Amino acid sequence: MKKNLFKAFTLAEIMIVLTIIGILTAILLPIAFHSAPDENVMKFKKGNNTLGTVIRELVNSDKYYADGDLGKMPDGNLVSSATYFCETFADVVSTKETDCTDKDEGVDNAHLHISLVNGVDNTKDLKKDADDFCKKYSKQEIILSDGIIFYEVSPHHHFACKYKDTGKRLFGNPGGWDSNSTFDLIYKVFCMDIDGIDKGEDPFGYGIRADGKILLGARAEEWLQKSIQKGE
Repeated sequence: MKKNLFKAFTLAEIMIVLTIIGILTAILLPIAFHSAPDENVMKFKKGNNTLGTVIRELVNSDKYYADGDLGKMPDGNLVSSATYFCETFADVVSTKETDCTDKDEGVDNAHLHISLVNGVDNTKDLKKDADDFCKKYSKQEIILSDGIIFYEVSPHHHFACKYKDTGKRLFGNPGGWDSNSTFDLIYKVFCMDIDGIDKGEDPFGYGIRADGKILLGARAEEWLQKSIQKGE
């Protein structure tokens, strides 16, 4: 008769194997959990990239703006319509829904400017201000096909439109501003919400300058760093 080549495991051997499996599970599960993609971080990164791509396209397009200036229309006139930026932004992305009706919500000072004239750089404060504006005045304007939402806080605050050789910008739009006033680095407040207005994550604030420069708000800067660290 043939000898039985297979030998049953003893209870002790089974317990050792189960113990090893338990140890490996305890080690590997946290690693797998932390390496799993964060859906909100991925949506943020996608929306952040979309914003940068759209602004670059608008600044470089003769169809929408003139002379690389977001404050000028193709005919060279200054932008005076509060809905113009919303409409042109929506025109170059895949949107699910767009509502660019004129609704300023009474926000008088929802703009950001860095004063470097006297050596003052308040960039850090502006990054937080952008987030605060977006959180306080949230609304739906441009909804992308993936559910990401973009909106302006104060559409009546027009882009600065004129430049000087010193790098200062002259606020010369037809909205009643003093054409002799000069500022450095004036930004329009623009916002992004990745999971729906007043749901879950707070919106991310940005400053959009007339020449296409984008100032990331504090949260956007933090999340961008987070996405880099997670390799997403």
